[in-house]
Amino acid sequence: MIKINLLPVRAARKKEAIQRHLVLFVAGLVTVLLVGIVMYTGKKGELSDIEIANKQLTDEIENLKKIIGEVDEYKEQEALLERKLSVIRNLKANKTGPVHMLDELAARIPEKLWLADLDEKEGRVTLQGLSINNEVIATFMSRLEESAYFKEVYLGSIEKEEIEDLHLKRFTITSRLVVPGVVEES
Repeated sequence: MIKINLLPVRAARKKEAIQRHLVLFVAGLVTVLLVGIVMYTGKKGELSDIEIANKQLTDEIENLKKIIGEVDEYKEQEALLERKLSVIRNLKANKTGPVHMLDELAARIPEKLWLADLDEKEGRVTLQGLSINNEVIATFMSRLEESAYFKEVYLGSIEKEEIEDLHLKRFTITSRLVVPGVVEES
């Protein structure tokens, strides 16, 4: 009987199977590496694009901050100029204000009423005078309230006084002086 040794064939088949598995493993590993490299370069490209866009946005923000700083400077200058113009307007109004106030006062004094004293301190005017009766004083106060120069008109006091057989009323009126065109400070 002839004996055939099949061991080399089995060993050869085993060797071929191992080689095939090894080739498939290496091919799979190379494929995975190639896919990884492609994905890595793609993501790296995206990252560099995002970094470039981020740098552009940062530069734009810096430019806008400079512009905002300039706008703030202009606003401060505008506010300063507005304050200066307000002071100039107030000075002009205060320059002619007392003349107009006295003219307004003279136009509103009724007959049978005489002013003896006028005092102005810090925007408050105190008027003292004489009148024939209380109705004339009330008329005078009503006329003062109608004026644009006198606000918050209050009667301080009324006292009887006799001068040369005349029964007169001595009065005191206080009011807040308002000069039109002058901005009131708080």
